Amino acid sequence: MRRLLSLFVLVFVLIMLSGGAAQEKIQIQPEREWEKIIIVPNPQPVLNLDLWLNKPEGSVYKVGENLIIYVKANDDVYLYLFDITPDGQFKLIFPNSYSKDNFIKKDKTYTFPDKPTYSFKVTPPFGKEYVVGIITKKPLEIFPGKRFESMAPGSVIEKKVETALENLQKTLRKEEGKTWAQSVTYFYVQEAQVRSKINIYSNPSGAQVYLNDEYQGTTPLTLMLLPGNYRVTLKKEGYLDYSTNIVVQEGRDREYTFNLQPAYGNLRIETEPRGASVYLDGTYRGLTPLILYNIPAKTYQLRIVYSGYQERIETIKVEPNRTTYLSYSLVPLYGSLSVNSVPQGADVYLNGVYRGKTPIVINNLNPGRYQLQLRLSGYKDYIGFVDVYSGQVSNYNFTLVPLSATLNIFSTPSFADVYINGVYKGKTPLSITDLSSGSYSVRVTLSGYEDYSETVYLNPGDVKQLNVTLKPISSEVNVDSQPRGARVYVDGKYQGTTPITLYLREGRYTLTLSLEGYNDLNTEIVVKPRDKVSYMFTLVPVVVTKTYYLNFTKGGYDGNLIVLRAENVFMDKEGKEYALVMRPSGVFEVKVPAPFNFKDIILSINLFFEKDEKKKSILDPILIVLVNGKPITLPMGFEDKDYVIVKWNIKDYFDPSKENIITLRILQDALNNVRLKEIVVEGK
Repeated sequence: MRRLLSLFVLVFVLIMLSGGAAQEKIQIQPEREWEKIIIVPNPQPVLNLDLWLNKPEGSVYKVGENLIIYVKANDDVYLYLFDITPDGQFKLIFPNSYSKDNFIKKDKTYTFPDKPTYSFKVTPPFGKEYVVGIITKKPLEIFPGKRFESMAPGSVIEKKVETALENLQKTLRKEEGKTWAQSVTYFYVQEAQVRSKINIYSNPSGAQVYLNDEYQGTTPLTLMLLPGNYRVTLKKEGYLDYSTNIVVQEGRDREYTFNLQPAYGNLRIETEPRGASVYLDGTYRGLTPLILYNIPAKTYQLRIVYSGYQERIETIKVEPNRTTYLSYSLVPLYGSLSVNSVPQGADVYLNGVYRGKTPIVINNLNPGRYQLQLRLSGYKDYIGFVDVYSGQVSNYNFTLVPLSATLNIFSTPSFADVYINGVYKGKTPLSITDLSSGSYSVRVTLSGYEDYSETVYLNPGDVKQLNVTLKPISSEVNVDSQPRGARVYVDGKYQGTTPITLYLREGRYTLTLSLEGYNDLNTEIVVKPRDKVSYMFTLVPVVVTKTYYLNFTKGGYDGNLIVLRAENVFMDKEGKEYALVMRPSGVFEVKVPAPFNFKDIILSINLFFEKDEKKKSILDPILIVLVNGKPITLPMGFEDKDYVIVKWNIKDYFDPSKENIITLRILQDALNNVRLKEIVVEGK
């Protein structure tokens, strides 16, 4: 038969009787220091633990009552449960010798006790008790040396809760925040004896209250005390301590008001050097040496200021009925830093700020440690730390380490042999590193091409690139064109622009010249061994034209000019064809799309005047033509056919990058109409 676990002790608040009737009353106690650190701060909360009891948090349990604990986590984790008793002991709940497996599943609610072999019964001591839950992603040895699976629930882990919490914090802070979480709840145990409510006030308020030398809080303060005699002490900075005895009777509430007496003391301040300015709580009080009599006995912020020295700020306390003596040796405010390097001329950076070149002395520096960086072309950067001391010159000398040089060699064509100072190094493209400074003889060779030689000088840290174009052992072909600048292709491969000298081996080649605005030229050339020939080609320009028009002969607007306005005009049929008729005061306006950039822009209008038996060979002034709002008056020419064709060169009126507007107007006092067959804008 299994051995049952004896009752597990958990602590709760008392139930008291008041006014002749039984009531639950909870002692009002100040928060203890360790209660502030039960929860360990987690910088990356990812896991979450829900922890609750079979009564709401803060409820009162009677002695002998069953306590049930519930938990639920948001992930698969390992669970640990602990108990903190009111008398400051840290005890084990789970896992234990009866329930050793502490692995729990995600989003599943677990109940403790989890086995019938043990139970939790509420027993004294009375007061406030905490249940602490911790979940982790991996098993942890939270308290080194403690094997929970061999310990009974209720076993004491630490007798002092402060020690337990300190160990707990150390363990959790070693782990990543996303791998653990913590939760805390609390309850009270019933207390049999009835307490009395004691209200303590002070004038002024805010005094610290000690009951039998144990701190309780600050006034105004309410305490729930058991019957008995108590020593009450009130302390407040700037006032004399006040102590008295009070008698607490069961069930009888009382109020006490205590008047505190101000306390005074003396303060003597000396400095080396003398003459420093003294400030107390920001108020100037004089120069050292300084004696202040009968000032409130309390804690002050002392500030001592003296030109050329570091400002001194201290928290001091003036004791009642005593003279407090203070003496300070002031620290000079600035120091100097001397930096030199071999070689000299290195850039000096102090905490990332440029300060000059070595050798250099930097004055007026605050004492402390600085990051120093030295930079010199061709040498490795030096980065380190230097110390500056008050009133001293700190001297530092550094020898810089030269950088290795690098030579990158490329050749056209590739895979040529490279020799450095007569020693074979490899084939191009080639990168040679870890070279010291100095001169190097470079020779590049490739079968079928002339050798290439060059002397290269490398400084420390140089990265030089040598681009070698090898000349084939072949014939020289000079190609030129009129105009020059034509792209030259040999068998479809680009060679450069005219004029150009080509080195071609013996054979037959297709030569192509291409230049924008000119027709491509294609021809065949024959190269003989070690020959030298020249070719001159004249390129034929490409004629480019573009036309916009509007034709009315089919009874509508046929064309690619855009009509913007058509006022006092109509379509009229004459024989088999139509014409656009413009009456006096008529307006017809079209738009030429952009861009339209040509050397010449010709405007042609096919028209004739009604009621004129002779078709005019000159332009009657009743028709006004405008381009972009500017009238044009001098036609370029006429063609007198069935209609009169009038032409203008309107290049100077056009904006090649924008849309352009052409407007035709008939004067209001014109005696006849104008018939239009076609409007044409042609770029050449």
